[in-house]
Amino acid sequence: MTVLLAGLGGCATAPTSRTIAATDPLNAPELTRSFGIRDRYGIPRHVGGTAIYIDSVARHFDYAEASTIAWRDKHGRWEWSQVSERGPGGLLPAKQELNSNKVRSLTDLEAKSVEDLIRNPALYNGIVETDGSHGVGAPSHVMGIVTPFGRTVIRWNGRLLGPAGDLADILLGR
Repeated sequence: MTVLLAGLGGCATAPTSRTIAATDPLNAPELTRSFGIRDRYGIPRHVGGTAIYIDSVARHFDYAEASTIAWRDKHGRWEWSQVSERGPGGLLPAKQELNSNKVRSLTDLEAKSVEDLIRNPALYNGIVETDGSHGVGAPSHVMGIVTPFGRTVIRWNGRLLGPAGDLADILLGR
């Protein structure tokens, strides 16, 4: 699966963060900003029911942001959408524009893995670990998880490890 994050290679300036917050994921400011991308271009947010929302931002010469959402549809099938935008906010002037808009169904293997991961209590109350590899230009991420098994917001830079990292890897295409 080829996804936008390979293109989010600008420099991220946010400090390293490894936190889990037990707040309402849909109120996280980063996810609100991410929804703004979808609103600007008339792309659905897929809010409601079981869903995972990821906002990814990279900044250096330009600013790139992606809104990735996976949700269980009314038929129980996992769907995936990623929208990305480039624009001003980096070192160089840039026009704000839609860079990518992709939608697909998760494969059966991906869907089973997501189902198993969202049932893992460590996803909601475990310690968030990263491998510490957050270099210049690497994206920063915020993942909001809303399921019948729990709700959480996870913020990280670098490579996320553990159950949350496994979930992020599936949804971000690593």
